[in-house]
Amino acid sequence: MNVCQQWRTWYLIFRVGRQFGTPYNEPPTEGGWGLSESSMIRDTGLPPLSEQDWREMVLRLAHEIRNPLATIKSATQLVQRWMRPEGEVAESLQGILVNVARIDRTLKDLQRFVRLDVGESARQPVAEAVEDVVADQLPEAQRRGVAVLVAGGPAARVLIDPKNLGAALEELLANAVRVTAAGGTVMISWVCVGEEVLLHVDDEGPGVPPELEDKILRPFFSTSAQGTGLGLNFVDKACRLAGGALSWRNLAGRGCRFTMRLPRG
Repeated sequence: MNVCQQWRTWYLIFRVGRQFGTPYNEPPTEGGWGLSESSMIRDTGLPPLSEQDWREMVLRLAHEIRNPLATIKSATQLVQRWMRPEGEVAESLQGILVNVARIDRTLKDLQRFVRLDVGESARQPVAEAVEDVVADQLPEAQRRGVAVLVAGGPAARVLIDPKNLGAALEELLANAVRVTAAGGTVMISWVCVGEEVLLHVDDEGPGVPPELEDKILRPFFSTSAQGTGLGLNFVDKACRLAGGALSWRNLAGRGCRFTMRLPRG
């Protein structure tokens, strides 16, 4: 990143700080900050940030953070190899690597989410897209002892960018495999309803408990220690960019169904 790009990034950060948030010299309200969205907007005399500004800022910040993360990871691994520490020191070094990996996963998912755009829509055969994604995910499913069953559906095409369809379906299938215990089955099927195709991914996981139902599609919310909480948001955004949506429901007995609702091509 050159000097001009660095100044551009910090200028965007300055504008965000001016546009949102309570000034640092003002105390929080009783019970915490508790700011509503309307109360967070401040009249700064500056034009509001455009979507492109937000996108540029997030991508550059993520890039700036990932660079030192790589240095921290390399230095920690170097200490591990040279010193071969034991006890608390070894645990602390390993903890550094675990947290570096977690932050890096979050930043990569955030970059992927922000970069996602409408792309170039085309008429994509559903069966072909499913076949490609299953082929990619099957080795991991087999390693986990999870069967992947393609129940199929009618001959149908959907109107969506092919890369977006593949990435979104891959995310749903990977999530389904991850939550399904060994010996379980993940099933993919689809049906045509009017001018839409409903693409279902069913897992045999524990389902979503009632207290988490309103959080499951929130950004950065995850029930997995390895999750970033952006995967389902990525799928939902891909569907919405194509004029569809993502929905879900618990299945009777056990498991959950996620449905990509997409326009027919």
